[in-house]
Amino acid sequence: MSNRTFKRSVLSSTIAVALSAGFAQNVIAEEKSSADAEMEVIQVKGIRASTVKAINVKRFAPSQVDGIASEDIGKLPDVTISDSLQRITGVQVERTAGEGGPVQIRGLPQVDSTLNGEVFLSATTIDSSGADFGDLPAQLFSGVDVYKTSESKRSAAGISGSIDLKTRRPFDMSEGWTTNVSADVTQGSISDEADPNINGLVSYNADKWGVLFSAVTQEATLATDYNGYFDTSENGGIGAANNNFTWGQNPQGNDIRHVVPQGFAAFNKQEKRERQGYQFAFQTDLSEGFELVFEAFYTDQERFNERQGLSQNNRWYSFNDYAFPTDSGWTGDTFTDKDGNPWGAVNDFYLKPWRLQTFTQVNNNYETSTNLNLELNFNNGGPLSGQVRATRAKADASMRHGYGEGDLLSIDQGTLVTGPGQFAPSEYCSGQDAVGDQGGCYAQFSPGGIEDDSFLLRYDARGESPVFSGFDQMVNGGQGLMSIADYMGSLDSYHIGAFSSEGNTDDEGEINTFSTKWNYQFDDMPFVTSVDFGVRYMERKVDHDQFTYTSEFGDGCDIAQWKAVDQYHTEKTCTGNKAAGEFLTEDVGDLTAGTWVPYTLLNPTRLDTHTTVSQISNFGSVKGIPTMWAIDPSNFRDPRQFHLDTFGNVQRTENAGASYDVKLNEFSYFAQANFEWEMIRGNFGMKVVETDLYVKQNLAGSNLPHSGLGPDIGDVVTERSYTDYLPSLNVTADVTEDVIVRGAYAKNMQSLDLASWGGGKTVGKAIDGSCNCLRVKNGTLTGNPALNPWRSDNYSLSAEWYNGDASMMFLSLYRIEIESFTESGTVEIDEPDDDGISRGPWPFSTQVQGKGGDVTGLEVGIRAAMSDYTDIAILNNFGIDANYTYSDSKQEKKDVFGNDLPFVGMSKDTYNFVLWYEQEEFSTRLAWNSRSPRLITQGSDAVGRQSLYQDTYSQLDFSATYHATDYLDIYLHGSNITEEVQQTYLEFSSQKAFRNEYESRWTLGVRATF
Repeated sequence: MSNRTFKRSVLSSTIAVALSAGFAQNVIAEEKSSADAEMEVIQVKGIRASTVKAINVKRFAPSQVDGIASEDIGKLPDVTISDSLQRITGVQVERTAGEGGPVQIRGLPQVDSTLNGEVFLSATTIDSSGADFGDLPAQLFSGVDVYKTSESKRSAAGISGSIDLKTRRPFDMSEGWTTNVSADVTQGSISDEADPNINGLVSYNADKWGVLFSAVTQEATLATDYNGYFDTSENGGIGAANNNFTWGQNPQGNDIRHVVPQGFAAFNKQEKRERQGYQFAFQTDLSEGFELVFEAFYTDQERFNERQGLSQNNRWYSFNDYAFPTDSGWTGDTFTDKDGNPWGAVNDFYLKPWRLQTFTQVNNNYETSTNLNLELNFNNGGPLSGQVRATRAKADASMRHGYGEGDLLSIDQGTLVTGPGQFAPSEYCSGQDAVGDQGGCYAQFSPGGIEDDSFLLRYDARGESPVFSGFDQMVNGGQGLMSIADYMGSLDSYHIGAFSSEGNTDDEGEINTFSTKWNYQFDDMPFVTSVDFGVRYMERKVDHDQFTYTSEFGDGCDIAQWKAVDQYHTEKTCTGNKAAGEFLTEDVGDLTAGTWVPYTLLNPTRLDTHTTVSQISNFGSVKGIPTMWAIDPSNFRDPRQFHLDTFGNVQRTENAGASYDVKLNEFSYFAQANFEWEMIRGNFGMKVVETDLYVKQNLAGSNLPHSGLGPDIGDVVTERSYTDYLPSLNVTADVTEDVIVRGAYAKNMQSLDLASWGGGKTVGKAIDGSCNCLRVKNGTLTGNPALNPWRSDNYSLSAEWYNGDASMMFLSLYRIEIESFTESGTVEIDEPDDDGISRGPWPFSTQVQGKGGDVTGLEVGIRAAMSDYTDIAILNNFGIDANYTYSDSKQEKKDVFGNDLPFVGMSKDTYNFVLWYEQEEFSTRLAWNSRSPRLITQGSDAVGRQSLYQDTYSQLDFSATYHATDYLDIYLHGSNITEEVQQTYLEFSSQKAFRNEYESRWTLGVRATF
């Protein structure tokens, strides 16, 4: 590298342009004409070169920034953007399907994302204000910058910081043609699938104009084994957990309360993904200082998220008499709730046989996004330079849900929930007594199922891996006396419990921006060297529709979302309808002859009647589960067609309480002064953001039968405006040539996820024997237009020592005082059950306004290339990158002992250690990341307000590259090579909730650059 001496006033611009072209796209370079004269072309390739580039981004930035630079075209350091970001101090990531997903900076997820300096739309974050790069191929990006302090001239928002993704432009490339192509194949240790990936770039730089096109096409099969509390959401949860006093006095005689999950499960999750991404850029020098840039960025992704496995649950019939501790089940952890009730933690349960089943769930996701950018840049070497820019972004995301379950327990006789079975038409009455005027009967729904109510299964989570047991017990049933395991292994044991397709969504999002920003440089003004000023307008719109595929029954007298054996025709609308039921010809139990009896919605159906099935037996490390039969996930790739074929008709029925429209318009303007005096430099400024908010929510009427759907009975429109004044100050002291001290202050603001403003009320109900009706169990209020955005005062102080070309050390201290935020809360609502009787109140989860939180912490790290310190041959090809982040937060919410809870998603400690080796022909890298327990959510009063945490999680990744020729590389990458487990617990580390066992994934590929 050249050892030229630069003027410090132009050094920042020179490095930003020469070493980080993407960073220069975001900042109008000061004194560009002088910098251009000094610039040299530097080709970035390899670990050391990318480290040098990232270090210089941090060193010469006017604020506190950390960067990631690609090691070669199409090669960020890790497989995903989020996995690369987790190496940066202060950054934490959550894992989705084992890959890095949502990102937090300094413990908070209120992070804005930009593309080449301007806001953009990702199909996985249409209504979100956070950072999640799930649909963005990492191969299309040249680097990522993480901004931890604010500047008035930057368009990005964010409470704790912002992330800027950088793509390549033609003028970033060498003159003439540049071509890069890469092909690899990835295999997972659980999925055992070989997934191909092909990506490439072609660019032509003709000096005065250039074009660039890059593309990625890839497939991935990401597999995870799950076990613990029954919850089929993305990463699991505590679901509808309650306690042993819910719905009545505890019949076991316990005085101590304990958590009772709705069920326990073990299943395999697979996400099958097909993704394409394309980037096009055109750049031309129009002369006279004008430059025109046009860019298009497009992604298209299909994700098929499948779950298949075991569920042993309470069938929504009982919490207080479902799961109770074994003699060794209490962990010894205790507390007293706000009402004075004693609680204990349990990790080993006996389970009553209310329901034993297999289930299959598929979420089919279709996601596309298009981002367009047109900008005119001006710099003729004079004091005034600037930019006019317009962007347009559009994204669409659709999800289609399919669900089916196979029950092993008889609903006809002999079990806790039965006797006799539901009423069915005559064609299902072979061998059964006809008791209806059309030959109908109480049919055998489970002719081969288990008929026993006295056995107990066991779930023991005391060890490293949970153990299910009790399947060797002998039970009676339709196939005679044999073990529970033998019944589970026989296809004749299963009948369909339910089919549904609910929670389907259609999302459309759009963002349009227009901005102009300018910089004026002063030749001889003391202290202030230049000023930045500009205006920006942003229009953001989201249309979110949620719906269910329902079917009509009884010649149209009834409509149902849950097509289930425990759902029967609504008497109010169907009494006397021959297609919906019959009049009894004799007395049956408490019913007298002449009584009209409705049919069940789902008649007796074997597991394999409408579907293909498969045997399942492997759920990872969980022990004791026999081989079972379940619906094959392929049956639900088109849920609408499946329900049409199975039930003869299907309708799209809107869920009014979960559908909304939100429009967010922001008009902002800023002025920023840049200063330099002796060893001090920096900037101060003010940005004003005027926000207009429009929210249209649907009023939801009474729930339709056999569903959680409330029809749309009108609209509620809320319009409000607010203005934020956001000052910022960044001061940098060049203490020596290699030591820099920085201080910063800013007021920050971040809009909420739009669902927090727009969503309505949804009510969860389940069949309950005590009222023979659908009974409210919980609910959700997802939207509140009166909520304020996140607002904070941020303080930061850092010291940096640059002690080599590829080496540095740093220490940062920060404090974030959060003035306004939202947090998950619970309100009690006395929602009536389907029979009109109110038996509540019941807990409804919602977002509430929080106040008075803060985050304090420190970041410390070192990047060291051994060649910067020694000439010893055995050492000078090695390097390390190690850092640690401490984040401590508090808010008004308390844990069960009255201590302050941290913010959701925050870990107190985060560690990174990277060891790399590089020489001319070969390079390799080991990267370890670890984060301490993080808060997932605080529970409701139903679980004593115990909080759900993810336990400490660590992951080790590996990569190696062999430079076969000047043009050809062969590479190997291993992700999660030690197959780590995400373990969660409820309040106490011994009270284990659930665990995701992630697979290791290995990638072998070749890359050629010409």
